[in-house]
Amino acid sequence: MAIATARRRKTARRKLSRALKANARSAMFAAIEIHNKPIFKYRYEVCALLMVNAWELALKSYIAKELKTVKLFKKDGTTKSFPDCLACVASNLGKSFEPAKHSLEILYDYRNKVAHFYASELETIVLGLLKSTVIFFSEFMEEQLGEKLYEAENLILLPIGFKKPVSSLDFLSSQSAASHSSVEVKAFLESIKKSSEQLQKQGFEDSIIVNYSMALVAESRIKNADLTAAINNAEPQGTVLAIQNVISAANLTNDPSAKQLRLSEETVFDKLFTEGYHDILQLARKRFADFSQNREFNEIMRELKKNPNLARIRLLNPKNPDGTRQTFYHRAILEELAKHYNPR
Repeated sequence: MAIATARRRKTARRKLSRALKANARSAMFAAIEIHNKPIFKYRYEVCALLMVNAWELALKSYIAKELKTVKLFKKDGTTKSFPDCLACVASNLGKSFEPAKHSLEILYDYRNKVAHFYASELETIVLGLLKSTVIFFSEFMEEQLGEKLYEAENLILLPIGFKKPVSSLDFLSSQSAASHSSVEVKAFLESIKKSSEQLQKQGFEDSIIVNYSMALVAESRIKNADLTAAINNAEPQGTVLAIQNVISAANLTNDPSAKQLRLSEETVFDKLFTEGYHDILQLARKRFADFSQNREFNEIMRELKKNPNLARIRLLNPKNPDGTRQTFYHRAILEELAKHYNPR
């Protein structure tokens, strides 16, 4: 009798998890569809609402699937709140989930306090925040719930409008310290700054806000340090166009007779070694049909990391060689992985 009851509960939680996952997917696609409508007056408010809802459903799906002892339903018939679900999943997944957790806490705060904000002041920031939320959602759905959103829908959209593209950093540099900003807006920006600082201390470099930009060679990547510096900047700044001599291909070498080039750390990691470990995983899953994150892959990566043209270690504090460090990869590493896996 007890065994039969346990089986029924297990089956019920499995069905609940699948239903929640399907609804989470639908809510996220609805948010993306609304965001990309050319005319929609309440765009960011509605998108934030739907994305928080999508994440809440996804978190509950994970809890139903993985955390069997956690009760989703309360005695009064209601379910766990979004903050409770987020805290529960974050506690179980640990450090790797920290960037997504911080991003969601800020988005949830925006959703709850949207009446205090003026859309014209924050829409660029919210755009970057929503974009990061979608990326984190896609990774969470694939890694934790086995749902590959990019396989079902080839959803690669570019925002097109009647104004030139703007950067979140441009917005923060020229607007965040403006005297006309409300107390609520300043507090909201301060919460982004604090989250960025906390993540930076934990060794996470990729920002919780995604930047849209165009470049001839490589896409600009906002780091948490950039975001913090921009929010701290009290003086408006103009746009600067820098034209540099571009080297299309090069190999790093210790040969003293080789031609010398001076590369700053920012250039090395902003333009050459731009991909984190999870970026490589995501790119490999999309590119290779038989890819699997297993022992064989770990051994391949271990060997490739020895090649200074493919992998470089960046210290959070260059003055402390024993401090937190993170490995970044050149995209050329995908060509090496192609020798071991079959293309899609």
